[in-house]
This record gives sequence, structure tokens and C-alpha cells, in this order.
Amino acid sequence: MLKEAIFISLSALCLVAVVQNSYSHFKTKKISTYQGGTIKECEGKMAASLKKKLCQVRQYKLFETPDMYSHIDCCMKAVDFVEKDGTGDYHKLYELLNDIEKHRKHDINLETCVGESMDAQANQRAYAFYKCLLKSTSADAFKKAFDLRELIKANKLPPGTRYSSEVDKQMKKIDDNICKL
Repeated sequence: MLKEAIFISLSALCLVAVVQNSYSHFKTKKISTYQGGTIKECEGKMAASLKKKLCQVRQYKLFETPDMYSHIDCCMKAVDFVEKDGTGDYHKLYELLNDIEKHRKHDINLETCVGESMDAQANQRAYAFYKCLLKSTSADAFKKAFDLRELIKANKLPPGTRYSSEVDKQMKKIDDNICKL
């Protein structure tokens, strides 16, 4: 009976220690802050080789080039979807994607894409996250989230704005201006 009491006490003590450690890690986890810039600023400093393809880039076409990696790194940091090192951030997109389209698929897609970004070379992390999301079943919601965040960061919509047809109208106006034939 004494052995059982000691075992239960030690087990409870271990559980308390684990919970406290998890809680303190949660409390002290550094939440990255807005990294600055806008998509327009990223487009202004993009490489000449990519500027010719700006319309295609804005339509989410992927190019496997170092210039594209740099541009997407800039853009994903501007919309605040990645950490400073370019690694995808699950928490910055999960609620936004589900606000646009409530679905369990976003959870697994974000987990997968964060993992791919962590496995990528340092200069390709943001691009790996971006590419993975565009190839996932969350692609449509991701594009809408990206467009919404682009407009908010450019002060064309107020912070806290939810996705609506207004986002599509404003993006069409911007894209039509850039993609003039």
C-alpha cells in the first residue's frame, strides 16, 4: 500500500512538472512580429528577370529560380505568413484559412507545408511553404487569404477585415493595371 501511494505521488508530481514546463514554454514562446513591407515594395525591388513575368507571378504561377525564391520570401514576410527565417507559420494562417473556408483539410495541409518549409534550404523556405500551399487542397483559401492580407498591409482595407467580394474587386483592379496587354 505504501508503494502504491509513493508511485501515485511521484506520478502526480511528474505530471505537474510536465504541465508547468509546457505552460512556461507556451507563455514564453516568442511571437514573431510583423516583418514590414508590402507586396508592392517587394515587386518594386524584384529582379529584372522576374519583372517581365510579374503578371504571371501575381496569378500564382510558380517559377523555380533564385529570383523567385527571393521575391516570395519578401512577399510571404510582407503578408506575415512566415517566420523571420522563412519557415511557414501554422498559427498565422490556420484561423484565416478557416474563416475563409471552414474545413479540416487546412490543418493537415498547414502541418505538411510547414514541415516542407523546415526541410528546405534556408533561401527557399518561404517559397517551399508558398508552393506547397498552392499545390494543396487549401490552395483557393490560401490565395484568398494572401490577397486579403496584401490589401490590409497596403492599407487598402482596414485591419480585421474579413474576406468578401470586395477583396476580389480590389485585386482585379490592381491586377488589371499590372497585367495590361
